[in-house]
Amino acid sequence: MHKIPEKWREAAMGFALDIARDNENFPKKVLSLFDKYFDIRRSIFFPGGGQNLPGSPHRRKGTVSSYITYGIRYGPMHDYKERVYQHDIFRYVNLPGRLKGKRVLFTDDVMSFEDYERTPYGIHMAGEDMYYQAVLFFYMGEWVIGSMGLFRAKSEGKFTEEERVLLEYLCALVEANYQTYLRHSGEGRFHDNFKLFFQDGKQGAVILNQEMTVMQCNRAAKEISQIFLDQHRHNQGSFLQSNYQGDPQFREVQTMVNELSSRLSAQGGSSQTITSLAGDIAVYHTTFLSSNAAGLIQTWHLMLITCQTKEMPKDIDHPYNSLTQQERRIVYYLASGMKNEQIAEELHISIYTVRTHIANIYKKFEVNNKVDLLMHLQPILKEQSNPQ
Repeated sequence: MHKIPEKWREAAMGFALDIARDNENFPKKVLSLFDKYFDIRRSIFFPGGGQNLPGSPHRRKGTVSSYITYGIRYGPMHDYKERVYQHDIFRYVNLPGRLKGKRVLFTDDVMSFEDYERTPYGIHMAGEDMYYQAVLFFYMGEWVIGSMGLFRAKSEGKFTEEERVLLEYLCALVEANYQTYLRHSGEGRFHDNFKLFFQDGKQGAVILNQEMTVMQCNRAAKEISQIFLDQHRHNQGSFLQSNYQGDPQFREVQTMVNELSSRLSAQGGSSQTITSLAGDIAVYHTTFLSSNAAGLIQTWHLMLITCQTKEMPKDIDHPYNSLTQQERRIVYYLASGMKNEQIAEELHISIYTVRTHIANIYKKFEVNNKVDLLMHLQPILKEQSNPQ
């Protein structure tokens, strides 16, 4: 660290220690560390593919959605994906030969600010007050395996040559740790690490490629997918996304994945629970970046799926099957002798909401009181445990 200016030595040491710690989402961690130690509040990390930087047509077709931003609104990046990427002055394939192989580039390394301000890319970035930019390139041999953009507002001023020394050092750290991260999450290691899940007879496990196409699944996933399809069709009365051209053995699983992944994406989460007639289907979804033998970056997805089954009425049209999960919980508590006030406290909802749920339950069963309701439900509740 003898090259690092004294004022950044302590921060650089903290950065080096933090970046070496294990983390599932390495790019996200790196962006947060730049803010934590060096007050760079807006940044973006692009996994690369060979010498095709994010934004090139080749990369955009595949995994451009894998970029991770920090402190940047969705709008600017949406516009970047849709049109501005063509004019990105830092696209590696378009850099002058003298700049290829460099680790750290500033805007004025590529062109003068006068010229930059006239490019569609410069106009777009300046419009978002991301006026000054430093780009860090990460290599694996001759391959560009990723890049980072660091942004400053016009009022913050441009990056300095003194800061270039710091960023060169930080870039080398990120590059070394990123290579380790990619090797440890490569395709072969990915499959090995999750082999245990595929041996679990109760937990469904599905591996998908970056297009969310099923590449491998276990027997439990196939069984749960069949439950999901049967019950979803009954509950929703709608067709599922079944346009599948792949291996016929994965058809049901792929259809379920299509439906679940769209829900996860819409809700912005990594897990959810879906109530079906057969029980609660819990889904956990995570994403990994990996490098293949050629050094290209790929995105892999893992879905873990469980189904907590219950004894259900054989008649699929039984009113119980139309209850929501919250209504089923309330039915269970009513059968246990709990008062409305106790149910409200247990479920952390108001007494008025409990009364509304009970009224809806009575309507579905066409009864007017608790006694008649429980008479209808006695055969079910006798076999069923707490549905929470």
